[in-house]
Amino acid sequence: MPVDRRIFKTPFYKGSPPQWPCPTCGKGVLKGENSSWIKNELKSSADVHGHEDFEPEWIEYIYSCIFICTNPNCGEKIASVGIGSVEEDVEFDESGSPDSLQYTDNFRPKFFQPNLNIFNIPAKTPDNIRSEIINSFKLFFASPPAASNNIRMALELILDYLKIKKFDNKQGKRIFISLHQRIWLLPKKLNDFKEYFFAIKWLGNTGSHPSKITIDDVMDAYDILETILNEIFEKRTISIKSLVKKTNKKKGPKN
Repeated sequence: MPVDRRIFKTPFYKGSPPQWPCPTCGKGVLKGENSSWIKNELKSSADVHGHEDFEPEWIEYIYSCIFICTNPNCGEKIASVGIGSVEEDVEFDESGSPDSLQYTDNFRPKFFQPNLNIFNIPAKTPDNIRSEIINSFKLFFASPPAASNNIRMALELILDYLKIKKFDNKQGKRIFISLHQRIWLLPKKLNDFKEYFFAIKWLGNTGSHPSKITIDDVMDAYDILETILNEIFEKRTISIKSLVKKTNKKKGPKN
C-alpha cells in the first residue's frame, strides 16, 4: 500500500494533528495532549519584530508536545519536537470579497520518540533489514537525505539475504562488488524487479551526496521498497507467477 503522503507532509495546527497512526498498536491515531504543549519563538525571529518591514509570516517557532494513542487498549505516549511558522488566512464575505485577515500558527514535526512507522514492514522481514528501515523512519522528518541513505543500506542487506556475493577474487585479490553490479546478479526469478532495486539505489545515492532530496523522494523509495519486501518475504507475485506457470503447463488444475 503506498505511503499516505497527505498525513506525513501536511502542516498541522495545535489540537488538530494529522491522522498519524500509533507506532505501537497500529490501530489508534495520535492526539495531542494540550497540557504538554510548549511553543517558543526563536531568538532570530523575535529579534526582527522591530524591523520596519516586519510581517507575521517572518515568525519561526519551535514546539514540543506529547501525543497519545486514541486506542483505549493502547494509550501509548509519543514525544515530538518540531518547528512552526505563521500563515496568512484571508476570510471572504458572502459576495466573495476579502473580509478579514487572520494569522494562524502551523507546525511541522522533526522528531518522534518512539518513531512513527511510515509504512508497514512485512512481518517476515529479517531483523537486521527491519532495523535499518526503522532507522530511516527515525530520520524521515528531520533529514530526508539521511533517511534515504538508510534505505540504500537496507537494500544492501536484502542482497545479502538473497546471498548475492559482495566480493570477487581477481589475481588473488579480494575486490569489492558495487551495489550496482550486485543488483545485476539478482536471480532470474527476480528479473522483473531489478528496476525496483536500481530505483532505490539511485535515490539512496542522492541521499549520500550534497544534492537535495525531499520527503517526497524518500516516500517514493518507501513505496518501491515495500513492494520489494512483499515480493521477497511474502512472495506474493512470485507465488502467483508460479501458480500461473503450473496451471498453463497442466492446462488445468496444478494437481
